[in-house]
Amino acid sequence: MKRLVIILMILLCGLNSTLALSFPKSIQKRIDKAVKATFSHNDIVLDNVQELGLDAFKYQDVRNVSLGTVTLMGKIKGFACFASSKGKSDYFDYMVLFNEDLEIQKVVVLVYRSSYGGEIMAKYWLKQFIGKVKGENMEFGKDIDGISGATISAPSITKGIKMLSLILNDLKVNGAI
Repeated sequence: MKRLVIILMILLCGLNSTLALSFPKSIQKRIDKAVKATFSHNDIVLDNVQELGLDAFKYQDVRNVSLGTVTLMGKIKGFACFASSKGKSDYFDYMVLFNEDLEIQKVVVLVYRSSYGGEIMAKYWLKQFIGKVKGENMEFGKDIDGISGATISAPSITKGIKMLSLILNDLKVNGAI
């Protein structure tokens, strides 16, 4: 319970931030394409992307966590969560799309900076996360298969996606989203 209260306080501080994040044009195009394809509607909108103020020591598996709402004609259809995780030598950025029930709909690696481990960008590998909720069944090597060439990046993104799923679940349980 104490953990939930601390998480909620940290997250609410971040959600109250007035600064909305913006992405480079090439990344924004990929984000828009993924959101429209995932939610199957051209009028779907990604709004209010704001950085969550997470404790860097406590949440070592992810950094630069941001959350946005996916809406259609003013009604929330889901959420887009953005984060960075550590590969072998550099951080990489990714987006996880959740429906309104916080079930993972899609994972997209937006920027991969390292020369090793880029295999995690493969759509067939990322599909393993679809349908997962509340951080359940997301243990690397058990529920999520490894991939050759990404011995550091694959477990890293798995931990990060699991953490994002748990954070969103805590936000929903506590009425913040």
